[in-house]
Amino acid sequence: MLALAGGDALARCLETIRDGGRVAYPNGVEPEPKKRRGIEIIPYDGRAGLREFEHLNRAVEMARPQIVIAATYKLAEAAKAHQRLSAGHVLGKIVLRMH
Repeated sequence: MLALAGGDALARCLETIRDGGRVAYPNGVEPEPKKRRGIEIIPYDGRAGLREFEHLNRAVEMARPQIVIAATYKLAEAAKAHQRLSAGHVLGKIVLRMH
């Protein structure tokens, strides 16, 4: 798991990690993930550079993630999109069309 934020939500996510799992997080996440037997906790310092972004791009292309779109709205309907998000239970992304 890649943990980019701490707190209660991270604690709940950690409960779902099986023995032998790994959790990586950038230094600076507060509070830090709590150690748990059977799970490797890996802090790291992020580096940004051309080589790192090329590596990330290759990894994303190989993973071929499926992006679920829950709804699409015209930019003029942005308020409706926010209402949809506020209602909760949105599974997927909300897309605003620029044209």
